[in-house]
Amino acid sequence: MTAAARRRGPERRPVSWQAVEALPVPPASPAPPERRTLALVSASHAVQHMYSTLLPLTYPAVVVAFRLSFQTLGLAVGVVGLVGGLMQGLAGLVSRWIQPRWLLGGQNILLGVFSALGGLAPTYVAYASAQGAAVAAASQQHPVGAAVLSKRYPTRRGMALSTHVIAGNVGSLLVPLPAAVLLLHLGWRATLLLFAIPLVLMGVVLAVGLPASITLRRPQLVPTATPGAPGAVVGGPRFLDRRTAILVIGAGMVAAGGRGLGTLAVFVPLYLRDGAHLPILAVGGLYNLMLLAGAIGPLVAGRLSDRVGRRRVLWAAYGLSACVVSAYGFAAHTPLALVPLTVLVGAFAYAESPLLQAALSDAVAPGSQATVFGIFFACAYGLGSLWVVGLGAIISHVGFAPAFVVMGASYVGAGLLLIPTRPRPRAAAAA
Repeated sequence: MTAAARRRGPERRPVSWQAVEALPVPPASPAPPERRTLALVSASHAVQHMYSTLLPLTYPAVVVAFRLSFQTLGLAVGVVGLVGGLMQGLAGLVSRWIQPRWLLGGQNILLGVFSALGGLAPTYVAYASAQGAAVAAASQQHPVGAAVLSKRYPTRRGMALSTHVIAGNVGSLLVPLPAAVLLLHLGWRATLLLFAIPLVLMGVVLAVGLPASITLRRPQLVPTATPGAPGAVVGGPRFLDRRTAILVIGAGMVAAGGRGLGTLAVFVPLYLRDGAHLPILAVGGLYNLMLLAGAIGPLVAGRLSDRVGRRRVLWAAYGLSACVVSAYGFAAHTPLALVPLTVLVGAFAYAESPLLQAALSDAVAPGSQATVFGIFFACAYGLGSLWVVGLGAIISHVGFAPAFVVMGASYVGAGLLLIPTRPRPRAAAAA
């Protein structure tokens, strides 16, 4: 190299536009998650749980008013849950066209309308139809809410999703005692009409208050001038860990047999009233106690899973839930045992749902979470609601105790199904 070349420094070659276009496009840094999003999405969940908690408390009066059997009630509730659950599978499609604020706000308004119609229903068919329409209207809360929070809190999903679930449990917690008083003095029809008011108000608050910038649309990929060139962006994976995602969805369907937000919410009030023969105020008090524990359990489990791993905490929750839920069915004539068992059922059984959601979120690419969450909730809560049909038949023919044993066994099956899953993917933690 000559002295002149050394003075000029290293040779700089011109860069072509084709080479620039072929470079990968760095992902935009996610905006810091503001507290308003977590608060509003969680508040929507809380208000919806107020309605879903009220319904089982009306069932003892509805059974008498319309002269139903437990099997008929279980069949109707199961079919309603199936329709509403399968509607959650549309989350990925719907969220491409409608912003989360309109989805979450609009569904709360519709839920209030159908709650009022249920209170005015002259027959059980009309009452069940109003329930079905309400569940279908509110079907996007879980997948859309979970996808929004997973996207906004990529490194603290356990905390965010647990907060979402806890908010729902807190909403449930506010209902049993006031509802018991209203049911006792006003009846179930007037109570449903009154509960429609906060649902409509929450819908308006969400539509106005949730940031318009929040979207679940998949990012548009930048086309390259030379497809197949090094560094060209041609698409992204939907799953970070496909096997784990599939097994988590399967576990959700199996564990639905004893899920706190599903089968337990339906049958515990009936068990306390017709199995343990407790007065309506005592039923409301114990149900409230279960929901209080159900608000604490997920908080502890979600934060713990962020530190030690989803699988370990899930297995612990499944094992403890299997024991206490099975024992619960044999405590009908032991009031002193009912109180601590009610607390333990709430603490352990309500923890598995947010843990499963966090495990699924770790295994799914951010751009596909709304779609995959929709599939998860359609299977776990839609197809999983068929457990209610079978459990209703078991209660009608052989009693509550065997039904609670079956609920406990469902947790064992779900835990076994998760054995082949992998530990939390590192890529998911940094997504």
